[in-house]
Amino acid sequence: MENLEKLYSPSRWSKRGNSTEVQVKHVQFLENHSKLAKEKIPSESISYGQSPREKFDVYGTDLKDDSPILIHIHGGYYQEEALTHTNNGFISNIFYENGIKTILLGYELCQQKTLRQILDGISNGLKECLKYAVKLNSRGMYISGHSVGAHAIAYILQNLKTDLIKSVFLLCGIYNLEPLIQMSANDLLKLSSQEAKDFSPLLNGKINYGKIAIYIFASEWDSPAFVKQSEEFYEKLQQNQVKCYLNVIPKVDHFDVIENLYYEDFELTKIILQAIKE
Repeated sequence: MENLEKLYSPSRWSKRGNSTEVQVKHVQFLENHSKLAKEKIPSESISYGQSPREKFDVYGTDLKDDSPILIHIHGGYYQEEALTHTNNGFISNIFYENGIKTILLGYELCQQKTLRQILDGISNGLKECLKYAVKLNSRGMYISGHSVGAHAIAYILQNLKTDLIKSVFLLCGIYNLEPLIQMSANDLLKLSSQEAKDFSPLLNGKINYGKIAIYIFASEWDSPAFVKQSEEFYEKLQQNQVKCYLNVIPKVDHFDVIENLYYEDFELTKIILQAIKE
């Protein structure tokens, strides 16, 4: 139990401080830099469901209608209240400067809903984002997700058949939920063994993402369990003839890998920008 708790607690693997320090600094970064982005980038908030978190924020509303759109889904084990679509607006900074609209997609947490309901809600949110993109005649849609945000995308994507989605960026994802049922995280998730298997893209049969290119990213200084799951998911996609890429970003952990998307000279930012421009 203790070994699993450590393996699947990314904050305990950072080289930048102890678990509490890293989490506090992470939330401070998100809040401060999202405030800066909100002040300089025209945006709007749109509800797609009944729950308070079932909204998406669009950054770059002043850009051309046909601009490409990047949708981002935040992490937090589907239960961390401090992480929201609102304080992930910082991601829009460099993408806005490059003519790309950013949508931060929120979702309800497992204190209020089951994981199945949450994933259904995210799926509905993504469909509303697609409608938004079609309405504006966007040239292309791209989706990124961090941690369980990557899990949500990997799980939902097979049922989002559309030519509008060009590429997907999965950052430090978890694709096998079975270890979680033995952890304290499951106190709120309340997953059964069967549900953990059913919701695990790594454990389910054939995967078909159509023509969508899948970029899988891991962090060198993340938990080895997260890195391994990224490598295993990459191998599974290869076996299923999915167009995919694997990249381990050096000298970053589970948290500053996402924070550094605020900066244009960061390796991950460059890769995503290049993929969208191509």
